[in-house]
Amino acid sequence: MPNSSLRLAVGATTGAVGLIAMIRLVSGAFSNGMTGFAWMAILLAMLPWIGYCAWRAWRAPLSWRGTVAVVGLCIAGLGVVWILTLGPVVALACSVVAFSVIWVSDWPPRRPRGSETFVKVEELKTQHRE
Repeated sequence: MPNSSLRLAVGATTGAVGLIAMIRLVSGAFSNGMTGFAWMAILLAMLPWIGYCAWRAWRAPLSWRGTVAVVGLCIAGLGVVWILTLGPVVALACSVVAFSVIWVSDWPPRRPRGSETFVKVEELKTQHRE
């Protein structure tokens, strides 16, 4: 498992890919540059996203395989955002998929399955006498 600083950087990079993609996506709607309101709306929406991605990755027990997958998705998103016409949309999708890898790795471990995990009502009604 990577150390917490590397996980924090990977999470912040995941959020930054989303920020760059949003800036590129919204800037396509303006011919003379983005307005101040557009910048404010993007930053108000995406800066908390960067913080949440970084926090979630920092506390997640992300494996090396998961870290490599997230970094690969971030690199793919950063590469595609400038090349294709639908690049910003694909980069946003890469950011969301990378975050989902982080999010799934933060799930609690599964409990063992079997009959011993379930308690019958009859067992609750009777007291154990030993």
